[in-house]
Amino acid sequence: MEIEFRTNSRGEVFYETEDGESKRLTKFSTEIIDRMVSAIQERYPAAYARLAKLYTKADPTERKFIMAERFIRCNFGSDDYMHYDIEDETFNFEEVKCPLRGKFCPDENVICKPKSIFHLGKEEQITADLYMKGLSMYEIAEKLGKKPSTVKVQLFKIRHKLGVKNCHEILKYLRLSNL
Repeated sequence: MEIEFRTNSRGEVFYETEDGESKRLTKFSTEIIDRMVSAIQERYPAAYARLAKLYTKADPTERKFIMAERFIRCNFGSDDYMHYDIEDETFNFEEVKCPLRGKFCPDENVICKPKSIFHLGKEEQITADLYMKGLSMYEIAEKLGKKPSTVKVQLFKIRHKLGVKNCHEILKYLRLSNL
């Protein structure tokens, strides 16, 4: 699923799908809302816990909608069209203009700009850092004094941990997830 979100001046969230249709996000947009809330819960448990706490008293029929809408407004509101905000189950976070960013937002790095739960081991992180710098598998092996097959296995494990399909997606995921 590929979706581009945008927020209007009143804070209403709209989405555009890959077929070019633009719609307002409502509590009846259940497919998108369910997928968003499920992904937030799985990948960003601190954000999910904070959203759940903030909206505990919300009407149960609207709670998921409110949680998804807040997460979208905090992370995807720009209308950039450089890439979709959700692309192949990957969240492409955007820098959203918010007067509370910086000193005043208690939810920054929790709901806004959340940190992923995926943690790489020390050796995996070193390999990932070198890979992000543009080094090939063979160059990484040489630099670390390892066999190329060892680096290949590490890249495979990183791919598996992050749930991505190929090594190109490792780069994209790591850059977008602040890992």
